[in-house]
Amino acid sequence: MDIAATLLAVDNEAKYVEIARRHLAHDRRVTFHVEDGASFLRGLGSSRFDLIFADTWPGKFDHLQDALELLNPGGLYVIDDLLPQPNWSDDHAPKIPLLINHLETDPRLVLCKLSWSSGIIIATRRAT
Repeated sequence: MDIAATLLAVDNEAKYVEIARRHLAHDRRVTFHVEDGASFLRGLGSSRFDLIFADTWPGKFDHLQDALELLNPGGLYVIDDLLPQPNWSDDHAPKIPLLINHLETDPRLVLCKLSWSSGIIIATRRAT
């Protein structure tokens, strides 16, 4: 991150935010939020971002459009956990191809799919 960059870290579990805070609190560019992801996304209004890492349901499986609307042209939308995981419930696996198809057919996005680690997609929002 350059000197003008900012980072918003959001989790609905205070214990995870505290771990991040222990390592990053010295950096004034970082703001920590203990909040439900969906509420956080809805509360951002006209904010725009160059990078969104959607690591949980809000912004990935639900409120996806809210997250994508916040992405600047040329910005990156990153998601993980797209390859089968042993902790998935039976109803979770069918959601993955639907999500991928939605992203692949969104005319605003260009995708790079990686069969690496837990399965990653890096999408770039096209210039308007």
